This record gives sequence, C-alpha cells and structure tokens, in this order.
Amino acid sequence: MSQRGFTLIEMAMVIVLIGLIVSGGLFALAPVLDKAKTNQTNATLDQVESALELFAIRYSRLPCPADGSLVNNAANILTYGLEQGGGAAACSAGTGFLVANAVIPWKTLGLDESYSLDGWGNRLSYWTSGLPNLGTGIVTGTSYLTRSGPNYPASAGITLTDVVSGQAVTPDPTKVGSPNQFDQAAYVLVSHGKSGIYAWNKNAVAIQALYPGGAKQCNSSPATCTINGVAIPNSFATGGPIGQSPPRNNTYFDDIVRWRSASFIIQLCGSGGPCGNP
Repeated sequence: MSQRGFTLIEMAMVIVLIGLIVSGGLFALAPVLDKAKTNQTNATLDQVESALELFAIRYSRLPCPADGSLVNNAANILTYGLEQGGGAAACSAGTGFLVANAVIPWKTLGLDESYSLDGWGNRLSYWTSGLPNLGTGIVTGTSYLTRSGPNYPASAGITLTDVVSGQAVTPDPTKVGSPNQFDQAAYVLVSHGKSGIYAWNKNAVAIQALYPGGAKQCNSSPATCTINGVAIPNSFATGGPIGQSPPRNNTYFDDIVRWRSASFIIQLCGSGGPCGNP
C-alpha cells in the first residue's frame, strides 16, 4: 500500500498556519510583558525614592544628579554613577554638567547599578531644584533641607505641568490665595517609558526622538518645554499616558514621573528638631 506525502502547497499552508498562531500568541503576550515592565519600573522608583529620603534624613540635603553621558571605564572611575557637585557647592559648579544628562546617582545613594535602570533597561533621569533654570530653591547644598534656619528652602522649586489638561501640578493651582511655592518639587524622577525617548541607556547613549518636541522633550530639556502647543518654559511634564506605541507624532507621552516637595521631605525627619543625622 503506497503512502502519500505532503505536497509543497500543503506544507506551505501548514507553515503559514503555524506562523499565524505564533504571531497571534506574541501579539497577545505583548501587553502582559509591557505591564510587567511597568510594574518593575514602579518598584524600582519606590526603592530609589526611599534611598533619596534616607539620604535627605542623614545629610539634610538631596544628592546632585549623576551624568548619564559617562561610560563605565577607568577614566570615569571617580565620577561614574556618582553625584556631580553637591555639599557646599551647587550641582553645576565647575563640572560642565548638562541638565539633559541628569540621571540618578546610584553609587552616591548606595544602590546597585540595576536600580538606576527602568524595566526597559534605560537610566532613570533625576533633577533637583537649583539646577540651572530649575527653580531657585537649592536643595543640594549642605543642610538645605532642614526644619528651620536660614537654609530652609524658602524659594521656588521645580514646576510640573499635566500633559492632558496643560495645567500646573506644582504649585497647586487649587489652593486658596497665591500658589504656594513650597508645593513645588524638590526633585523630579523620570522613567522615559517603553519608548525610551530622551533616556540615556546603560552604554551612555541618549535615545533620540523620531518626532522631536512635545511633552516628552520637557523631561529632557525643560527650558524649551511645550505642552499641547503651548510653551511652558522650565517645566517638566507629568500625567498621561497619551497615544499609541510606537509613536506617530510628538504628542505621544509614556513617561512615568515621580516628585516630592522640600516640605514633604523635611516632614520625614519627625517632630524633633531639624533633619540632620538621626
């Protein structure tokens, strides 16, 4: 009895069916993977914020950002992953530091390098009030986060603007009377999301935008921030997300943003005296 094998057409049909099944499974799996990476990112942000709070309690200040443009080599052994400036000096003093290069200083915070990366493998960006054009309230100088005294952050912090409404998030516009400058951010911490646009990766390469401008650019170059077509100089963007991935224009926004005010950080020290070493 003869046995009939598959024809080329039949084999091609089987291969096509297998391909459809596999691609359909991958398509269904993609949102699950994105959710897992988002959850991982939020967990990392929680750990970094806890480290920032402990640093502030111990030193009465916040650390300056590290420089995301530095590669891990012998030449950068004294700067890689470490804050640029700080203490008695302003963050930018004598370092040539660029606001767009600001990332979390994981070594200064005593964290493993993995905590400087979000779920997509890109650096977490980090800025503090007092950097050039980012608020006038310095929070990185010695004893600048204290409960009282001449160094209490008595000047304005960082402004954030909601990407959907275009309204200010800091200072809180809903408060009675003049907006309170103490509601403004002492620091801003950003994951640049799934797209990674404007983030620094682990190899010290900045991810460029296919469609420059828009709210995502605010979280790299706040001096030229534009949200919903309106220029809002020296502001960061928060809220969303907006748009579909991959981005089709510069209205796309997928950043995950955290921030705290100076007054909130000082409250963490408890009721007994200034911050300082516990």
